[in-house]
Amino acid sequence: MLSNKNSGRALGVSLAVIYASLITLVTHRLWLGLRPIIISALFVGLCVGCYFAGIWVVDERPSELNKRFPVSSKDLRRRKKEFYDWLDSHGRR
Repeated sequence: MLSNKNSGRALGVSLAVIYASLITLVTHRLWLGLRPIIISALFVGLCVGCYFAGIWVVDERPSELNKRFPVSSKDLRRRKKEFYDWLDSHGRR
């Protein structure tokens, strides 16, 4: 079975190949005079970039989002009260 970390890597590889292929194909169609070595370097660079972007989206981003959003209604009420108290202290409400 794939753990969450491995599924993120598998998704990163698949997305990297798909997106890099599409972007490289569009680039090749727009600039027909590019040398094959430049197209290959573009494809490899895009694969690496899309791979790390896929890992970031699946593995690292959810934990960052969980920190930002309240997990309970009690926490939400506390944060709202802190925000409105802060507004009152600045005379904005």
